[in-house]
Amino acid sequence: MKTDKKIIALCTSRIYDSQVCGFIEKLNEYLKRENFAILIFTINSDLYWDDSKISSETAVFDIIPYKFIDAVVIMDEKIKSHSITNKIISAAKIYEKPVVIVDGNYEGVYNVGFNYGVGFEEVVRHVMSQREIKKPHIMAGIPDNPFSEERIEIFKKVIAEYGFTFEESMLSYGQFWAGPAREETEKLIQSGNIPDAIICANDIMAINVCDVIQKNGYSVPEDILISGFDGYDEVFLTTPKVTTVRCTTPDLAETTADILKKVIYTDSNNNLDTEELSEYISVVPTLITNESTGCAAQSGYDHFMLNRFNNMFYRHNDAIRVMHEVSTNMQMSAHIEDMVECLSDLIVNDQNVMEDVSFVLDKKILDIDNYFFDSVGNERKMEDYSIEYDSTVSPYLVERQVDETLLRLENEDFSRKIMTGYPLIFNTLDYMNTPLGFICYNYQDYDITKYSRTANVTNTISMGVGGFINMRYQNSLTKKVSDMFKTDALTGLYNRLGFSNAFEEIKDNQRLWGKDITVVMSDLDGLKYINDNFGHAEGDNAIKTAAEALKKACPENAICVRFGGDELFSVIIGECSIEAIILGIERFLEAYNRGSDKEYSVIVSVGGNTFILDENFDMKYALRKADEEMYNMKREHRMNSI
Repeated sequence: MKTDKKIIALCTSRIYDSQVCGFIEKLNEYLKRENFAILIFTINSDLYWDDSKISSETAVFDIIPYKFIDAVVIMDEKIKSHSITNKIISAAKIYEKPVVIVDGNYEGVYNVGFNYGVGFEEVVRHVMSQREIKKPHIMAGIPDNPFSEERIEIFKKVIAEYGFTFEESMLSYGQFWAGPAREETEKLIQSGNIPDAIICANDIMAINVCDVIQKNGYSVPEDILISGFDGYDEVFLTTPKVTTVRCTTPDLAETTADILKKVIYTDSNNNLDTEELSEYISVVPTLITNESTGCAAQSGYDHFMLNRFNNMFYRHNDAIRVMHEVSTNMQMSAHIEDMVECLSDLIVNDQNVMEDVSFVLDKKILDIDNYFFDSVGNERKMEDYSIEYDSTVSPYLVERQVDETLLRLENEDFSRKIMTGYPLIFNTLDYMNTPLGFICYNYQDYDITKYSRTANVTNTISMGVGGFINMRYQNSLTKKVSDMFKTDALTGLYNRLGFSNAFEEIKDNQRLWGKDITVVMSDLDGLKYINDNFGHAEGDNAIKTAAEALKKACPENAICVRFGGDELFSVIIGECSIEAIILGIERFLEAYNRGSDKEYSVIVSVGGNTFILDENFDMKYALRKADEEMYNMKREHRMNSI
């Protein structure tokens, strides 16, 4: 790479999440002072720890350029897949690159995260100390989930100090999500055994518990104290504002940056201490008291930020509409150049959303004869991605040499973007769970509006390119099927049905009336002799050769037809020379017969007539007159052979 910067590969998901966006901003600001640059490899959905459903967008992690980077950072809790994290760790080890895990714990790497136990214990103690609690309750997450079970044990420990013996009626499982938390709260209310304090294992459950409690006529905090955990921004927008513990990912950025500086600069030879690598470096979360536990209001938002949020919302709706139109137009394009040109219409509120975007596509999408998605599951190699688009260079697709594409860090444009001081963001372009290529965003700020846009632009281009591939292949298949019905399998010329349809279009076109129409009839001499003495396969060869001679000798606009057996003819609109066509056929066959090792010669008789095309033109009459001329030549051939 043509830069002296230290390069960090950051692996994460959902960069438009406020916590991820905040982590990126803080980490980059800490690191760029030390001459670091960040490449972000991100997916747009959580994998929810379900390794049986790994989507194709995770292919973005396969393009991490381990040869050129200096370290890898993995936001494990955001990606939510142990198999993906382990795969990245294994690849990094091959290249002897250090790995920092954010909010996770793996062997042989640096791990940094929150001491959730200390933070949760602090919020439980806060709730229990606010007033005399008689019926404490915990809204836990998922049964048997380690985070959920740890918080249950802490709840049991703290309430025991306040003289309570834990009972199962004190526990509900809200699954860490809104719907289940609301259902469990309704059950509590219907039971009549309503607690006076509900300690929730995360913020999303706390917000929904508050809402259900108030809709059932109870007051928070007057009747029931409620607390959350995580410190998400939404707790500042509720009524009342919710007490929480801030475990926001941006708070881990400084520690992560310190680890990276240490491992790259202090331990530059990568002689890493195994025990130190296995150490979990914890950060203590911060308790934020608020109205839901009877404390003074604290707000993470001001009026300016709320107005900005509203503005973002309306811009988002405009963008969705425009992107839908662009995606549809891309899919309906006739040619790949037209498809790419549709991207110039991605203008939202006078802003071109493609102003700093580049992407590469698999060159196999150009192969119209093979269905791209038949290769699902086949491993894509770096060399496959050699079709490039860069909005900052030229708004057109360019086929480059493999070692010059965007994914190669030797690329001059790529190095220039790294020098801007802001992260480069990579997504997978995928369709039907198949990678199509990769896209790179280069923003000169950390605007979450732009970060949010990446998922929509990625989806727009993915749907547009994928739909274009499907539509083009379907049109190709339709044409092939149509050709099967209208063309003769042996010669490739029109059959009767194909000719009938083609000629009807010509005859109905009044702009052609008054023009010459020439009919040339061709008939193979001695077909029975060839069949009887050399076999029907040789007879077919003779017919095919005669058909090729006719097609080669006629103008490009001629409609050439195999009417049946060895009867061939062509129809030409406009001026032409019958004599030149006959001469062309004879020369073609003379050359063929001279170079052939066949024991027979391919000879045809040809005749033709020229007429004027009008609404009363009779094709049957024209064919009969051409046939008469052809038989005159056939008689001459017979006379000459005696």
